[in-house]
Amino acid sequence: MKPIRIIIVGAGFGGIYTLKRMHQLFHKDNRVQITLVSEKNYFLFTPLLHEVATGGLNPQNIVEPIRKILGCCLHTFYLGKAMCFHLQDHFVETTDGIVPYDYLVLAPGAGTNFFGIPGARENSFTLKSLEDAIRLKNHCITLMERASHVASQDVRQNMLRFVIVGGGPTGVELAAELQEFLKQSFSGYYTPEIIADISIVLVQKATELIPQFPKLLREKSLEVLRKKGIKVLLGNVVTQVKKEAVELADGSTVPTETIVWVAGVQPANIPFVEPVARETDGRFRVNRNLQLENYSQVFVVGDAAGVKGEDGVTLPALAQVAVQEAKMAAENIKRQIDGQTLKPFIYRHAGSLVSLGQWMAVGKILNLALWGRFTWWIWRTVYLLKLVSWQKKVKVAVDWTINAFSPRDISRL
Repeated sequence: MKPIRIIIVGAGFGGIYTLKRMHQLFHKDNRVQITLVSEKNYFLFTPLLHEVATGGLNPQNIVEPIRKILGCCLHTFYLGKAMCFHLQDHFVETTDGIVPYDYLVLAPGAGTNFFGIPGARENSFTLKSLEDAIRLKNHCITLMERASHVASQDVRQNMLRFVIVGGGPTGVELAAELQEFLKQSFSGYYTPEIIADISIVLVQKATELIPQFPKLLREKSLEVLRKKGIKVLLGNVVTQVKKEAVELADGSTVPTETIVWVAGVQPANIPFVEPVARETDGRFRVNRNLQLENYSQVFVVGDAAGVKGEDGVTLPALAQVAVQEAKMAAENIKRQIDGQTLKPFIYRHAGSLVSLGQWMAVGKILNLALWGRFTWWIWRTVYLLKLVSWQKKVKVAVDWTINAFSPRDISRL
């Protein structure tokens, strides 16, 4: 009997959790052959990238080799790129050749959205990959070394001013962690004059931080960051990014050699032979069963899927959204194969947590607004449990325990 061929494109939260659920559904089903196409041979736990960038975690501890964690249910793995999709003819062009399918799961993720701001793409650091995190950390270390040889305080202050664009969860977490990394971990190795010249500026387009959180937590986050000495510019828009400065809509210029852009995401650009329906934000238009409009054998999950919640608003690009979509897509493919009625996807928000540095976090769980040390402990526990393998759970727990009592790692990788 001809096997049923399922292709998953992408190895982020959407792709890996689709594969994980399919492993549970089809483990002993000889009818099915599952293929994964990915440019990386590992799953990256992106919510902890900011800790890698600030010396809190070993880079290897937030990556999981795909063949190690889910290799037993993979018929074929293509380490390469999906170049073009032929939806009518049911095949994908990859860098390794043509791959035919009966069912296709698109989980390509998203890239950084620079919103067309001049110079932003060319002159900014991003935080979407392991390479991004390592590059940012290395840059910070290099600047500190350079600053130690600069006599002029004005030059040092401009050199050691770090600008983060975007006041969502990633920007807020990065600002808090970066402040501790630079101000605390480096304090034992550089003179007080150099440490005093370090400053962090967080630029947010909206009038409040983390707009998706309750007002009390938005206000608490702002209070915590400002107490840490972070300069928060609310209701301000970046109009241009230069190599050594950021220009703002209010006419001011912020001199800096470090601009980190975490202001938004946009769906990955995927070429199709046939026209494909998209939402206004560029995401793929899908029905309630997560099927691509007009293509019942194609499912879309994660940041590329324009899935709407029960209130009619498109769901945010969050890991927990991608995970829930992935599980439902896998189950609906199983239902379709078995001739059963497909189930509509209903998102159940489990809560939101944001770290604000060591011993501090804010969060909303059910209808409770929480903050403080206990919330920070919950944040770490939740993230630890979300890591796929027990080995990585142990390694991250060890890193966090060591960091609670000693400075962060300042090695240039």
